[in-house]
Amino acid sequence: MDVLYVGDYKLHASEFQVGADTFKQFYRKVKDYEPLLEAMEGMDGVGPDFLDAPDTMTDFPRSLEDLRQYDALIVSDLSRGTLEPHFFDDAIPGPNLLRIIKEYVESGGALIYCGGWMTFQGYQGNGNWQGTLVEEVLPTEIKPVFDDRVERPSGADPTVTDHSHPLTADLGEGGLPTVYGYNEVAGLRGDSELLATVNGDPLLVAGEFGEGRTVAYTSDPGIKWGYGMVEWSDYEGFWQNALEWVTGET
Repeated sequence: MDVLYVGDYKLHASEFQVGADTFKQFYRKVKDYEPLLEAMEGMDGVGPDFLDAPDTMTDFPRSLEDLRQYDALIVSDLSRGTLEPHFFDDAIPGPNLLRIIKEYVESGGALIYCGGWMTFQGYQGNGNWQGTLVEEVLPTEIKPVFDDRVERPSGADPTVTDHSHPLTADLGEGGLPTVYGYNEVAGLRGDSELLATVNGDPLLVAGEFGEGRTVAYTSDPGIKWGYGMVEWSDYEGFWQNALEWVTGET
């Protein structure tokens, strides 16, 4: 199984103001993608390719045929604007990457869409995925709000609402691990199945679009919101199960 994973990456830079002087510190990479990427690298039969945010702008597949080389696409904590880089010389005229993702799922591709400050609507609307072609394929509807983040720094325990679905059937009595934040969505789309909630809001939802399958996890698979997830003993098994279901292997 070939998987393309994009997002979960930041650059951190600091600026210091000392009296009349200002100077900047060299940036550092924030590699939030490491837990999920390392887990996929350890899975039998799974070959992941990862693109950080800058590389996504230039190297994301430019056609449906190119994207269909992958069995699954994972989008996590990545803004809509990253896939609409109009400031590049070849961006206009150029391919509509959001349409390519929609057509990919509609024609049988698999999409796992995870939460974060830059997915769904995200931090002050900077995620800005509401109303896009990608939202149309998701099993959840995105709230048309300025900011849909729900921070839970002390933790919130999820509730599994459907133990019969392949994504949740193998979860033990402990269910899903504590989450420390998530994106609040508007509700479910079509015949999507609600598998888990947190504070009564959808956390894990599975659905179909055209010939493809989609999974929405409204928290984050990486550190911070996903601190409990990353420390979870079933972390690798859960995401492998999600990949197998969304690609139709189970």
